[in-house]
Amino acid sequence: MPYSGLDIFLGLHLSNADFEPPTERISSKSLVLWYFSRSDTPEGKLAFKDAIDELFQLSKNSSAFEHVQFTIFSDQVANREMIRGAIEATTLMTIGFFLLLTQVIIVIVRLSSVKMAFYLVATSLLTPMAATVASFGAICWMGFPSFSIQCVTPFLVLGIGVDDAFILLHRWKHHIAITDTPRRLEQVIVDVGPSITITSLTNIIAFGIGFLTPTPQMSLFCLTASLALLLDYIFTYTILAPIVFLCNDPDYKSIANETEPKISRADTWLSKYSSFVCSVKGRVACIMVLLGMYALTTYGVVTMKTTFEPAKAFPSNSKLVDSLSNIKPVFNRYFPITVIVNNPPNIEIKAEYDSFNNMMDRLEHVPGIRGDNRSLIFLPQYVNFDKTMNILSTLVGEKYRPSYDNLPTWMDAIGNPPLVKYHMGDDNKTIVTAFRLTLLGKGMSEWAERARAMQHIRTILHEESQFNATLFDCDSAILSIILTVGTDLIGSIAVTVVCMAIVCFVFIANFNAVAVITSVIASICYVLVGGLSLWGADLDPVIQVDVLLATGFSVDYTAHVAYNFFRARGTPQERVYSSLAEMAMPMCEAGLSTFLCMLPLIFVPTYAIVCFAKTVFLVVAIGLLHGLFILPVILALFSKDSINEKDNIPAAITFSAAEPLVDKDLNAV
Repeated sequence: MPYSGLDIFLGLHLSNADFEPPTERISSKSLVLWYFSRSDTPEGKLAFKDAIDELFQLSKNSSAFEHVQFTIFSDQVANREMIRGAIEATTLMTIGFFLLLTQVIIVIVRLSSVKMAFYLVATSLLTPMAATVASFGAICWMGFPSFSIQCVTPFLVLGIGVDDAFILLHRWKHHIAITDTPRRLEQVIVDVGPSITITSLTNIIAFGIGFLTPTPQMSLFCLTASLALLLDYIFTYTILAPIVFLCNDPDYKSIANETEPKISRADTWLSKYSSFVCSVKGRVACIMVLLGMYALTTYGVVTMKTTFEPAKAFPSNSKLVDSLSNIKPVFNRYFPITVIVNNPPNIEIKAEYDSFNNMMDRLEHVPGIRGDNRSLIFLPQYVNFDKTMNILSTLVGEKYRPSYDNLPTWMDAIGNPPLVKYHMGDDNKTIVTAFRLTLLGKGMSEWAERARAMQHIRTILHEESQFNATLFDCDSAILSIILTVGTDLIGSIAVTVVCMAIVCFVFIANFNAVAVITSVIASICYVLVGGLSLWGADLDPVIQVDVLLATGFSVDYTAHVAYNFFRARGTPQERVYSSLAEMAMPMCEAGLSTFLCMLPLIFVPTYAIVCFAKTVFLVVAIGLLHGLFILPVILALFSKDSINEKDNIPAAITFSAAEPLVDKDLNAV
């Protein structure tokens, strides 16, 4: 649209527009208005906030206007909507807390006397809660801000923290025959201390590595969770273990000793399962499961799309989602990409002007950038104006040479838009110090395409350094992450797995054991990524952090079984039986507690939170499958025929229970 000698581009304001030449009438499905406000003063910020709030509330009222429906998008509203999503998540997660509370009560009543159950339940829950409160206090003391994603931290730490309580209480009940309580506690710590330490350290390290992610919200979430898990590990031995010691009831008799038929049936089932794990049928079944699982996983990994959608940050029922959906057709057709030229060419020097035009030609040939003279730049229109102003000189035979001398006149004529920065020199010459140009892209509602175009443009601007041009995009941080999220994910998982292996090797001084554990952890991570893809997740910064954290969780389902297997004695079948008898029930209870705590999150209408819940669900299911079936098959397959007490085994894995868990002949089953 021509206005005062300047062609105004309307493509960024109209969606699905049609132009009717005879009537010169434009019809459009929607109209896009871009509002700018100065808010560099307290009064300006308050006025801007009030205006945005009023417009946003008005947009929710579908009957406000008879013929017009509108939506609005603003960073201020976006922040508020993300907070609303966090509040909804916290409200739903209270349901998860009560589900977890019910499970904890059932488990602890089964493991202790009724009169002591209240104290043990309270301590098992308050220990991780106190660690979380202390972590938040430390984060606030250090001056870090709070983000909505951190609402998940208390429930996450709670779901993980009670796992150690279950393991500790199971071993305390197992050693009920030891009447000397200090000796009993000592034996419990000897039995479960290393495996609890392994899993705690790996979780702390996994979240610690997550702190290094470039997304501020996820980084701070990881820092808070890592610190909370560290404190929970300390509190497990300084608060929980002493309370368990003090709550010992001398008159309590294990229910297991009074209901021998139930124990016999359980032992019979576990013995048969151990025999199956160590048999050829078990190995064949394991291979079939792995082949099927890896086939589906590979398909999910290959088809996983690398992208990011802004709507994922908000609840799906937010009006902001509608506004982002409405702007998509505009961005698919025309998307503004701003470039600031800080060292403009001197158009009086032909070589400089030609060099600049060559750079513009390169920019307009970037894939995804419209090159059909759609770039919004003032120079061509100004040069035409300058040529008109010098028409008399041209008529008398002088050769036209463009200059900036008529720039102030032209800027005044078009209303002085903020396109060019200039000043008058000592010789009354106009000196241009900077100007803004806008490239127009297409198909840029897809963030991956946008990220690739931005990278290509930055490469050209870097090569044409004489103009000191800079691309500006307020989403540059996320776009940079999208470009490298795949390699960053692989690198983060590799670093985390190596750290897990080092921690495991410290406590299980057996190279073969660590190699098996590390391989299983890598398998869990690979299957997790493919499973998330099949469940509808994209490869984005949210998934990157979720998988990184899940890497730490995966150790929980491998280290306990492997540690107990390598400290057991007997044939491979007896060692599989012993490790599963000690850890199968606590692991299932731990997986169930984490599942129950995260279950309500699946109903939160916010992608980032739902994705985290999906990650937890998958890692629990995949972890239990690996820990209770695949890992025992591998351990039995590559183990010695029999290990006796006299065999030379590293001291780090020679701890044994004060008395055997099962005193019976497994071969008789």
